Amino acid sequence: MPKKLKIYLLGLICGLSFPSIAQSVVYYPFNSILGLSTNPSKAIWLDVKFQTNSYFSSLSTDISPEINLKKTPKSITYMGAGVKMNYLNAIENNNILEGYFMNFGVRLMPFEKYKKIQLAFEVSPYAGRKFDIGVFRTHFGIGYNFSR
Repeated sequence: MPKKLKIYLLGLICGLSFPSIAQSVVYYPFNSILGLSTNPSKAIWLDVKFQTNSYFSSLSTDISPEINLKKTPKSITYMGAGVKMNYLNAIENNNILEGYFMNFGVRLMPFEKYKKIQLAFEVSPYAGRKFDIGVFRTHFGIGYNFSR
């Protein structure tokens, strides 16, 4: 395994293993993506999404800092930009980067009694690392915010 791949994997595992970091979990069932986030109630937070529908054929990971644009008692509207990485690309062509994207999203808290349950919707334009392809992605999921 290349040294760069080992360093990236070790950093990712260590960064996500601290309980204070992953304070929100969202599953996007239509895209088979699992999202882990720092506290989305804060003004700036980090979002990491993992592809879950493949058996080691793709280890795509989206990493993006997010900025809250508007926060109400029932919703959080945010935007951010980030990179999509695939650790298996490092083995084949020695480049972990797959592409770039922007996020525009909203997290709704529709249940008055259960404020920690959230519905998440994102619109995310995506471009390949060489800007030779582009896709307009959407994500819809359900999540739980462990933080207060």
